[in-house]
Amino acid sequence: MTSNDTRRGGDRLPKVVRAVVAATLAAAGLGVASPASPAFAVPPSAAPVQVRCGDVVISDVTLTADLVCPDNTALVVGADNLVIDLAGHTIRGPGSPGSGIEIGGHHNTVVDNGTISGFTSGISATGPGTNTKWGDIKLTVTRTRFTDNAKVRLTHASASFGGTQQTCALDGLSAVKSTVTVDDCTVHNAFLLDQTGATIRSSALSGGALRLEESSDGLYSGNVFDNFGISLLGESTRNLFVGNTMRNTATAISGSVPQDPETTNTIRDNVIRDNNVGFRSYDSTGYTITQNRFTGNRSAGVLVDNKLDRDNPEWISDNVFYSNGRSPNGIRDRDGNPVRGGIHLRTTPGSRIRLARNTGASNTGPLIWAPQGQVVDGGGNQGPCAPIPNPDLTCG
Repeated sequence: MTSNDTRRGGDRLPKVVRAVVAATLAAAGLGVASPASPAFAVPPSAAPVQVRCGDVVISDVTLTADLVCPDNTALVVGADNLVIDLAGHTIRGPGSPGSGIEIGGHHNTVVDNGTISGFTSGISATGPGTNTKWGDIKLTVTRTRFTDNAKVRLTHASASFGGTQQTCALDGLSAVKSTVTVDDCTVHNAFLLDQTGATIRSSALSGGALRLEESSDGLYSGNVFDNFGISLLGESTRNLFVGNTMRNTATAISGSVPQDPETTNTIRDNVIRDNNVGFRSYDSTGYTITQNRFTGNRSAGVLVDNKLDRDNPEWISDNVFYSNGRSPNGIRDRDGNPVRGGIHLRTTPGSRIRLARNTGASNTGPLIWAPQGQVVDGGGNQGPCAPIPNPDLTCG
């Protein structure tokens, strides 16, 4: 972690906060955080002193040992612009309700270098909700692991998490009306609601799910989603998934709500492999699926099963489909047609999907299965198509 003499111009070393009696604080002329849990800042010349469970901190903190709390909340942030340096130590709770660190509505908190474990909320931060861009309070977390179900819970906050995939780990992330940035972390579950501009990059996401609801303008790039399905729900729009690997789950990425044509979500240049279905749309529109490689998906690379009386803005173009459909699990579209192969499309006549320059090899089943009246042929599709005849679609 950057030391305080670097961070703040060398004016002071990190301070440590410790609860003391109110009378002592009054005599010393120091501020009291609350009558129930008074706190004061140790002068810069004092040696580090370990905080205690339940302390309200109003100056910078550096742990000197693990902090083990038998119940409730370990630390409560009581001021803006604080640094909590875990110094390689762990804040550990009983595995019951409470927070490792309760930020409240305080601004510009930094947490660095340690582990928070065994609380319902590893960190909890809630802004006042007055900023329409969700940036009421700022939180920066680096080199910190949240384990044993210690979830990060954010409301009306702007938060960033970073480090390496070994030093930054999120057991669970719940963000509501917030802006979240995650760089080079390990993530086991994430739910983003009413989110604008989320970013998850170069991270390993496994054993859970990413659920986006009414969340837009996000960037998800360079990640590995392993047994970690992605759901786009509730008018989640203009999200970009690029350069990821999505593997080993039932459906790698899915949508189930129609979007406006001008608010397309884009899935581009990803490797989508070894799932049951790579991409699945169920009564959902608003996707551009391009330049991806769909490989080894057991039932299908792409399944669109829509019953919508509207034009679809989708372009499914320039994708490669290899060895899909070899072990289907018997799923069928709503008309009862078996799903197997590269692309399986079922919409309503007049509500058409646009296809161009998709290629395939070694798929068990057709490259494209699409009934007459349900596709627009952009040309250049190379692979067998079904059912035959279909004057709307030409496959080389």
